[in-house]
Parts: sequence; C-alpha cells; structure tokens
Amino acid sequence: MYKPLALLLACVLLIAAVGCDKHTVIKKETKLYNFDSYSEGNIRAQSQGKGLNGQLLNELQLTFGAKKVPLTHEMYAEDGRGNISYMFYIRGNPQQYINLHVFTDEKERIKRIHNWYGDQNRIDTQKMHTVIYSHNRASLIYTSSGKDKGMYDKQVHEVFNSLLNRMDFK
Repeated sequence: MYKPLALLLACVLLIAAVGCDKHTVIKKETKLYNFDSYSEGNIRAQSQGKGLNGQLLNELQLTFGAKKVPLTHEMYAEDGRGNISYMFYIRGNPQQYINLHVFTDEKERIKRIHNWYGDQNRIDTQKMHTVIYSHNRASLIYTSSGKDKGMYDKQVHEVFNSLLNRMDFK
C-alpha cells in the first residue's frame, strides 16, 4: 500500500519540479529578450567598479554635475567586438548631447572616428556644431544644434580635459 502512495508522491514532486524549472527558464528567456539581463549585468559591473567604463561614466557624471550641467537620458550601444558607446543629453535637451566611445584599442578608435567624423576635431556647419576629444582608446564628443549651438563648449572642454588627464585609458 505504501509503494503506490510513494510512487504517486514521487510523480507529483517530479511534475512540480519540471513545472518550476520550465517557469524559471521562461523568466530567464524573457529577461534576455527585453535586455533586463544585459542591464542587470552592466549595473552590477558598474556598482562593483569593474572596468574602465564604470569608472569613466561615474567620473563623467560627477564632473558634469559639479559644473551644474546634468547629464540625462543615458543610452548605450555595444558593437559585439568590445567597443561601447554611451550618449547623454545635456539637461535633457536632445539638441545638446555628448557621446563617449570606448574602443578596444587606439587603432580601432582612430579608424572608427575617422569613418564617422573625418580628420577634423571640430566640425561646424550652419545647423550643427561638433567637437571631438580623443585619447588612447576613448573619444568624447560634444554635439549641439539649434539656436543654442555651442552653448556648453566651455564646460565640456573643461570636463573632457580634466577626465583625460585623470583617467587611465590604457
């Protein structure tokens, strides 16, 4: 009499375990598709202070904040080859923004920046103003447009030079 009861109990436990495992797998897959896992990994890496990116992002935001120029709307993209780009609006204004590109090496930075912006460190057109600061494997780029074109040139120049002098980009 105990064997059928034990068999039934074992089957119920097995079904429950398989159901829970299936639910866990589905949750993990959902996190992958909506980039939650990627975001959680980045947050963990930044909070643990690992890598140049976390340290550089913290310094960038703190230094701009100290100059009363808050960075908002953080966005980032990774190209799958180890290069990563971050973009921030200045004071929430999409016409005033900075990009931070961190490349795998200096050679990659030179090639990519040349492809995107050409050989100039400053590009002024009737509608757009762009200033490019590069050092070793990082590039910091300020772009502005509209009636307030170049409005944060001084602050951005000071912050970028300060960061380049203090950070180890090797």
